[in-house]
Amino acid sequence: MKLKSTIATLAGLVISASAMAATPSSYDTKFNVSANVPTGVYISDPDGNPVTEVDVVLTAQPSGFMEAVTDQLRLRNNDPTGVKVSMILDDSLASTGSPFALWSNAGGSLKSMKYTIQAMTTAASSATFTNSGDSSDFTLSNVQSGFADEPVQFKFVSVDKSLDIAKGYYTGVVYANVNAAP
Repeated sequence: MKLKSTIATLAGLVISASAMAATPSSYDTKFNVSANVPTGVYISDPDGNPVTEVDVVLTAQPSGFMEAVTDQLRLRNNDPTGVKVSMILDDSLASTGSPFALWSNAGGSLKSMKYTIQAMTTAASSATFTNSGDSSDFTLSNVQSGFADEPVQFKFVSVDKSLDIAKGYYTGVVYANVNAAP
């Protein structure tokens, strides 16, 4: 009974302290603070640190296509029993089901360059993402005591050969969402 009384008193003190916090009537600067803490499943660097942005620049290659390959990253789940993950890639300027595209307004007209993204893992498996909203499942083969992960690289390749693409500086954004798969 004494323990219940002590817990109730502590809870009451915590609630009353937060109720007494007030917005100052005058201040110089207001900071709107937020944090984007990754879920248990995310893309990381080789050391396990979350990677939230990657710069990718496609360049003309001997294949005749515009291409780029990222440094090695990892698909990671902080639950070592969750070895199945699903990744969805979304183009910020395309509706679901539309091809991935970069855009340029060089020369006063809007032009697009369509491309695909291939996720290549060390498990000799890969998935090709052609349209915004495409998803693929992966199995994480490196299981440790506190996590499971799988090395991955992303290869971006233009659909058309570089000589067939209108000249200009093309830009775009793709978002990756990685989740535990059932």
